[in-house]
Amino acid sequence: MTDNHYEPGEFRRRMEHFWPFVQRQAGVSRQSRLAHWRQVSLSLPTALGCSLRQKEFPMRVAREAWVLGKESILGFINDNALSHGAAMAFYAVTSLAPILLIVVAIAGLVFGHEAAQLALSAEIAGVMGSQTGDLLRSTIESASHRTAGTVATLVGIVTFFVTASGVFGEMQLSLNTIWKIDPPPMSVSRLVRARAASLGLVAALGFLLLVSLAASAAISALGAVINAHLPFGTIILASINGVVSFVLISALFAAIFKILPDRSLAWRDVAIGAAVTALLFTIGKSLIGWYIGTSAIASSYGAAGALLVVLLWVYYSSEIFLLGAEFTRAYSVRLGSRSDLQPIVEAESPSRQTSNPGPTIQREVQAWIVITGLLTFVATRVWPSRRS
Repeated sequence: MTDNHYEPGEFRRRMEHFWPFVQRQAGVSRQSRLAHWRQVSLSLPTALGCSLRQKEFPMRVAREAWVLGKESILGFINDNALSHGAAMAFYAVTSLAPILLIVVAIAGLVFGHEAAQLALSAEIAGVMGSQTGDLLRSTIESASHRTAGTVATLVGIVTFFVTASGVFGEMQLSLNTIWKIDPPPMSVSRLVRARAASLGLVAALGFLLLVSLAASAAISALGAVINAHLPFGTIILASINGVVSFVLISALFAAIFKILPDRSLAWRDVAIGAAVTALLFTIGKSLIGWYIGTSAIASSYGAAGALLVVLLWVYYSSEIFLLGAEFTRAYSVRLGSRSDLQPIVEAESPSRQTSNPGPTIQREVQAWIVITGLLTFVATRVWPSRRS
């Protein structure tokens, strides 16, 4: 066994020789540790911030959705949307025959009149019931088979187009109320432009029916291939059909929200509002169809049951449309491109919009009633005399 015994001066000399090396190693180790913890301390707030932001994002989305929903419902109540929806339903029922006739005529240019009429009747029957579908199909047939002289035909065409634009005129008035717009003084040119825009939307309905028929034909052609090569072919086809229908409905609502109000809106705001409205409309359509099917309204009211079903369906759909318009305004003002309207929306009194619409709107409504009444009177007087 070796005895490790050093002389008193030898151990000190060895430590003096070895100690600088130990100090250098300790310094390097200390510097590396300090650099490491400095990097950790700098990255820790960023990591914690990212984690907090990831946890905060769903809460922020939920909070904004809650605020938008609350503002939409409050606006729906304050803007008297129930009365506006009732007026829209009345105009829609009185305008239904000319609107359907124009829509079928536009779609029939490509697919034929009979095919377009059958497709539209099947769609209506699937939503409102077979009795209502038969009623509207007979209405289209009776309106399209009328023959008369040249003057009566021209008067009838003008009456049809003016009546068809009535529901969109009421839509414009309702949307202007939602957007807190005081319309400019009424003039003949403004009335003509408004009705022209309404007729453009009627033509857009025909174009959407045309696209829907083309999409249905394409989906039917792909049906055999999908069912032969993919599992769950029926579910896939139903999903594709639902997506196409949702896109078409969203496009229609986006066009209405963009064109009808007398307020400049960004397409991004309109697109988001139209998508939400289409979602509400898709859900509400199923609920309305279930209610009409289970309540037996058509059979309870006899011959008037089918017309009452149409009136109820259009009324509920109008309320869904107005609720979607309220959401579009709330989103555009709060998160979209029209934050400059926030003071106007907050300062606007609900009573001013509902109880006192102003002399300008009253004069426009009166002029519209007079024009429609005169055209209807002339049509009812001239048409029978020409036919006899």
